[in-house]
Amino acid sequence: MQTIKLDNLAVETVFADAASVPCSLLFIHGAGGTGRYWSHYLSYFGRRGWNAFALSLRGHSPSDREEGLAQITLEDYLDDVDKVLQRLNLRRVVLIGHSLGGLIAQKASENRPSVAALVTLCSAPPLGIAMALHDDAPYAGMIIKTLWGLMNMKPVKTTFSLAEKTLLNNIEPERRKDVFDLFVAESLVVGYQVAQGYPVNPGRIACPKLVVGCGRDRVAPPEQQKALAAFLGADYREYPHLAHLPMLETDWKTVASDIASWLIKNVEG
Repeated sequence: MQTIKLDNLAVETVFADAASVPCSLLFIHGAGGTGRYWSHYLSYFGRRGWNAFALSLRGHSPSDREEGLAQITLEDYLDDVDKVLQRLNLRRVVLIGHSLGGLIAQKASENRPSVAALVTLCSAPPLGIAMALHDDAPYAGMIIKTLWGLMNMKPVKTTFSLAEKTLLNNIEPERRKDVFDLFVAESLVVGYQVAQGYPVNPGRIACPKLVVGCGRDRVAPPEQQKALAAFLGADYREYPHLAHLPMLETDWKTVASDIASWLIKNVEG
């Protein structure tokens, strides 16, 4: 795996030794994430014949620092995806998005014939799909922290203690700090846009679609993902033993294998 730079954007890259499939894969990370947390998937798909790329959205290291990160919008992130698709000349591509990246991938797939398939993992919901948060999830701390960030116009990163109860609840305790260190601060405006509901028109997404939900996910629980699959007219796969970070959890390979099989059946076949 190598990191390439496209102006301000870093893209983790794996070129297959002998590309055996015509599609490339572009992975889009979630809020506060970076392209580096897709490393297992990049290697896995690269070994199986796909050229695979994972961008780090603007302001998310190793992409360039963004002084105005707190005020970056979803439209800015969509521009980042457009830049990568154009600069890498990805004429036939599968967009694979996690959490916030799932919502970005949905919107980026609208009216884009070059998108051969859309895959979302634990996706943030578009307008029309209610957020289904667990009643006992400790979100008050994040709300207070976000309000503090709004007052100071600074981007927000979750605390480790809150992340342990939400994002990292299915990561082995001895690995949680290392996984937490992969995450960075996120735009306040983007958080507001997602909370208000960002419109996606499923009628404008012509490609095959797959939605992945995870039974232990406390951020984007499976009932929300099932609603998203129905909204998009997508196939649905659920993994009861996984949570919000399936690409970093112990059994990451099961989901990767199922996505590969689904792609071969629905796109490459």
